Amino acid sequence: MLSQARIGEYAAVCGGDTVAALRLFCWNTEVAGGLYGPLQHLELSLRSVMDQQMRQLFGRADWWDAPAADLHFGARQKVTDARAQLRRQAIPATPQEVINELPFGFWVGLLGSGNRYDQRLWRTALYRAFPHYRGRRRDLHQKLDYLRVLRNKIAHHSPIHHRHLHADHETIVEVLGYIDHGLAGLVRRYSNVPEILARRPPTGQ
Repeated sequence: MLSQARIGEYAAVCGGDTVAALRLFCWNTEVAGGLYGPLQHLELSLRSVMDQQMRQLFGRADWWDAPAADLHFGARQKVTDARAQLRRQAIPATPQEVINELPFGFWVGLLGSGNRYDQRLWRTALYRAFPHYRGRRRDLHQKLDYLRVLRNKIAHHSPIHHRHLHADHETIVEVLGYIDHGLAGLVRRYSNVPEILARRPPTGQ
């Protein structure tokens, strides 16, 4: 029921030991669930502060439609997809509903280098979304893009046990700290990821 291909991935890590593979599979599910909360805080806060800065920059709630925004094709397609999803649910495509529907990758992409984003978006507005960050845009984008991959793997129930999950958790808290120290502290205090990592099962007998 869990699929031979999926369990096979774990069995390969565990030297063919099926019991160890199932234990690792269950632990992978547990740690993915633990990381989901901190990632949720990051995604919600990221889109909130970036949306605020983009609204101020372009002077409108639907800033993605402003000609001066000049989003690259991938970003425009994500907006189109969000509106289509809202139509399927018979929900009016208000700016706030579109914001709620846009994926994590949309926001991470705005910190990329497409369509001269560095000069037009980062240096004029988006740097203010991260008041406690003093580094380069590309370094921040790299951290968030790495977390985007993690988030998508969790959403698609993929193995993440091979990643440096302690570093992933620290990066989530670090980036949250760039936005708000209090929120980062809250996530660190209540996250159960360190405890889950400490009880990772062995990969063979």
